[in-house]
Amino acid sequence: MTILRPGATVAAAIVVLAPASFAMQNASADGPWTKAIEPSRIIQNVYYVGTEDLASYLVTSSQGHVLIDSGVAANAATIAAGIQKLGFKLEDVKYLLTTQAHFDHVAAHAELQKRTGAQVVASDGDAPLLETGGKADYHFGADYNFAAVKVDRRVKQGDTISIGDRAITAHMTPGHTQGTTTWVMPVKQETGETLNVVFVGSTSVNPGVKLVANAKYPQIADDYAASFARLKALKVDVFLTAHLSANEGLEKMAKLRAGATPNPFVDAAGFRAYLERSQANFEAELAKQRSGGQLLIW
Repeated sequence: MTILRPGATVAAAIVVLAPASFAMQNASADGPWTKAIEPSRIIQNVYYVGTEDLASYLVTSSQGHVLIDSGVAANAATIAAGIQKLGFKLEDVKYLLTTQAHFDHVAAHAELQKRTGAQVVASDGDAPLLETGGKADYHFGADYNFAAVKVDRRVKQGDTISIGDRAITAHMTPGHTQGTTTWVMPVKQETGETLNVVFVGSTSVNPGVKLVANAKYPQIADDYAASFARLKALKVDVFLTAHLSANEGLEKMAKLRAGATPNPFVDAAGFRAYLERSQANFEAELAKQRSGGQLLIW
């Protein structure tokens, strides 16, 4: 879960004083978390089937498909309709993956698993959140619950989900949740060039999270630092995020539909800027907490 968008000002941070109401506003019928948009192809076999802000990505193959993230519970119907509108069958979705097990990204997992029969895949760190409906979260606990879902397969650093001619590799980038996962998949272009599609697990620090002396997550600061280092080492060509607001996804899709070339989602520079901004926010928050204060940031 992420409370504020990138670039949010301190003045805008008033919403963090009541995160529950902020979440409710975003998840309302006409809010960006639930507002349906046209499903569309991003690149090669990667499609967008999420809402105006909460991303859900469909990776297709001749042997079945993979769905990455689901969104809030109300989004299950939108995602299912999007998959079908693109011409794919729900029962061909074989795996349901997670980037971060907060309710705004996984609350529709249980319903979509029922509709598709897919195996639910998650990291060791996030599996307990999925199986307790969010209650195992180190920060939110029982505040943001969702329908629990059984995890069929747990993954660790470097594990790969293979289906047909597609291979999606898990990279552990914990901090935002204890099992935040960044997924990487190579795609071959018509030109013969191979690009890395990277589904980035969030690197933000939610308001109120203790980075110092966190009894429920003692190594949180070390995990964040290691995650930034791991992400910096990745070859990132196609930059995809769990919130479209984090990578100007809506704008990029509009450009793509208008025939923009090159593909606006091929954005290594955007990824580097995103990561630098996120790391700077983390380091500022850590410094504040170590000096005895706390800055509410995204």
